[in-house]
Amino acid sequence: MRCSGRKFLIWIILMFLFVLISHLLISRELYLPILAIIDILISKSHSSSQNIQIEAPAFSAGMYMAGLHPGNRSFCKWYHGLPNALSYPASKVTWSPEIGEKSPYRVLPFVLRGTEERNKLPQVTFCTHATADQVYGIVELARRWEGPLSLAVFTPGLDAGIAVALLDRACRCEPEMYKVSIHLVFPVDHPPVLGQIIQEGDCSATDLQKKETERKQKGMIYPINVARNVARIQANTIRVLVTDIELLPSQKLASGFMKIVREKPPKNGVIFVVPIFEIESKILPPSTKKELLSATKAGLAVYFHRFLCSHCQKFPGLTRWLIRPDPGKVKPLIITRREYPHHRWEPVFIGTQNDPFYAEEMSWEGRQDKMSQMFEMCLLNYRLIILDGAFLVHTPGIKRKIKIDAKKQAFLKSHEKKNAQIYQRIIKRLSKRYPINRKCAH
Repeated sequence: MRCSGRKFLIWIILMFLFVLISHLLISRELYLPILAIIDILISKSHSSSQNIQIEAPAFSAGMYMAGLHPGNRSFCKWYHGLPNALSYPASKVTWSPEIGEKSPYRVLPFVLRGTEERNKLPQVTFCTHATADQVYGIVELARRWEGPLSLAVFTPGLDAGIAVALLDRACRCEPEMYKVSIHLVFPVDHPPVLGQIIQEGDCSATDLQKKETERKQKGMIYPINVARNVARIQANTIRVLVTDIELLPSQKLASGFMKIVREKPPKNGVIFVVPIFEIESKILPPSTKKELLSATKAGLAVYFHRFLCSHCQKFPGLTRWLIRPDPGKVKPLIITRREYPHHRWEPVFIGTQNDPFYAEEMSWEGRQDKMSQMFEMCLLNYRLIILDGAFLVHTPGIKRKIKIDAKKQAFLKSHEKKNAQIYQRIIKRLSKRYPINRKCAH
């Protein structure tokens, strides 16, 4: 009888969950607080029954399209023979934006170009980057971001085939891909090659997202700042938001931002900071501040890198931001500077094409890859406007410290040392170029 009662309780919870999901297809308003209650109920049911396991799936890019099949029509405009072949003249290849001809990396811009309708979109471009295995995150961004998107993909050798296969799947599944432009970044000695990719899956693209990349097989470093600079410089708007592909924007961030600037030309030395949070992997990313606040109160969300680097994303005014209710629109919260005690802060912001470049010598593996740019902006006396009613949320899951094997640890340590040396060299150069400001401590 006890076993039957437990099973009955489980089925009650499952039916409630089914009704809730059906409701959420229409309205997301109660999603996070109710989901927290469900999580508690399921946890209790687990403790009373060892035979039945119920677990919500972790969020993954494209999961909202699971079961749907790619159409024959593509919503994208491809170039250079793609997606079926890749052929381009040497004249189309450019150098990386900051280092130029001496860079070990090359760029093939606009292998896929956003359509002419981009002129009707909010004039701020979401500029992001990815390795081949991360590319499908673009579908999540395209459906959330109202403006144009510029994506730089690192495609050494056969990684190009994985990236193109994923992008082709995205273009035949997600109509909002029409806003996206794609640029390939690759080492001089590892130009992109398509190879053969067998496509059998649905629009969730789980079959392709699991492919092992050549970059990982050969232990190549990821030139994250080259990709950031490429995505930014190839944007077709003056205003840009440069961020990572795993950071999803809140609802109507682009149009809401354009309302507060009222289509006025951007001012030099002024940027708009978008706060960043992260949420448990089995919770759908919130789209409004109301949903995000519900998640933080339930202990399901925290500010970004809370458990990895507590100062990196702890922005000035965080407490004030969290206690204020959802304003229902994008608005300024406070004006600050990136000075002591926030001199190690690495904000993500809406800026312009004229802002300092990211240091291209720095790799992702070496960490602190945005620090030199922020130091330069501090020396230039940039004002930072923290936005309310707008945010980015990291997926999938909250990052926590984990143990890594000795070989990988040694690999990362060597690149951390290299990044630190590059950073110090850049700091010395910038300190000679600009007036001294001791508040821009490094």
